[in-house]
Amino acid sequence: MQVPWYFMWSEKYRFFYEIIKNTANQPEFELKPIEVQQSVFDDELYAVPTEHFWYGSMIKVDMVINSLLEAAALSKPYILFSDIDLVVKPGVNQALQPYLENEMVFLNEADSKAGIEFMLLRPTESVIGFWKMVRNRMVGQKGLDHDHVNDLLPSFGGQWARFDQDIFTSTKTWAGISPFVVMQLQCSRIGKEEGLEEQFNMAERIFISAQHIDLEPYMQYVTTETISFLYTFQEIYLRSHESASNL
Repeated sequence: MQVPWYFMWSEKYRFFYEIIKNTANQPEFELKPIEVQQSVFDDELYAVPTEHFWYGSMIKVDMVINSLLEAAALSKPYILFSDIDLVVKPGVNQALQPYLENEMVFLNEADSKAGIEFMLLRPTESVIGFWKMVRNRMVGQKGLDHDHVNDLLPSFGGQWARFDQDIFTSTKTWAGISPFVVMQLQCSRIGKEEGLEEQFNMAERIFISAQHIDLEPYMQYVTTETISFLYTFQEIYLRSHESASNL
């Protein structure tokens, strides 16, 4: 039985959609893309300039709940739920095997918190109940979905874990020594003060992706505006490394 792999995407992120559609298309998984109207993301993301761009948004939590309910109705034993901005290598299913005894498995962040950008979830009543509890808390207490999940995890009665941070990893945790199978592309939030964070975030993700996969087939989905920010980010990146090497 294939494991459903749910991920959200919108037209602005078609570049990453086309990549994950190919790289995550491994025999053990049934890809379940969830298209969100771009206007929904535009209304909710980057809404509070002083906070993380996901601050106050319940889009992901709602989609996690809906995906779990769908999988439960189909008697699926597990689902994957992830962000769209991933570098995916072969061998994901094999790397997941040591974690199947858990009800929820999260990325292992640099501060040892649970990252919700790539998750293995069992569609059990307790897991569905946990995510509904997260949503209810967000209704009464505006904040970041990631923070609410971490605040409530100690109250979860089931078994949960974090992935090995070198195998299922992010750009902030990968040590660069052993090969990974999934890398989530995190951003340094350049341009936040100038109101250009979203543009630089996209450019940075593309720049990092190019270090790990051939992007030539996908560059047709990159806008002219993003390419200009990509060149600017590359200059900033090179200057920062030159400065670091001179210390």
